[in-house]
Amino acid sequence: MKGLLFIYDPESDQRDAVLARLCAAAEKMGRKVHIWIRDPIKSREQEEKYHAMLTDIARDCRLYKKELSAESWKRLCVDAFKHETQDDPDFAELWRRMGSIETLPALNHPGFVILGEQTRSFGVKLAAGFITWLQAFGANPQESSDGAVTCVTPNGQVRWTESKANQQRWGIE
Repeated sequence: MKGLLFIYDPESDQRDAVLARLCAAAEKMGRKVHIWIRDPIKSREQEEKYHAMLTDIARDCRLYKKELSAESWKRLCVDAFKHETQDDPDFAELWRRMGSIETLPALNHPGFVILGEQTRSFGVKLAAGFITWLQAFGANPQESSDGAVTCVTPNGQVRWTESKANQQRWGIE
């Protein structure tokens, strides 16, 4: 068995039923099991939202006049978001739990590999904070980057599009 996910909310009317299903599943295994308790992970909607935002940033912004992929912008923005929020009381403990960034020599060629934070490790709170940070960045990318980023839109701001989930929900093509 790969694993089971039980979402327990102490405020829910279903809390006792969830605990009963958890215990029944553990008993059914017939051997020692490990139960892992953690903060909720980000929602699929949050993930779609920040990926749509990063695609918009990649379309509208340049770093030192160079076009970058949405994936490259994601790495840059996650790093900048962490740098700006790592001492914030709302996020400091969450960042501490994720570890630190390291730059290591590449294994089989000249160069370096940067290891560190990835959005797949974001919980709900970090994902929400990242979306808010991206909105502020997109409103004035030049100021947010000490001039390293330029925006090719007429007003110098990122033009946001809706996430795929919202496009489908609202019939936007």
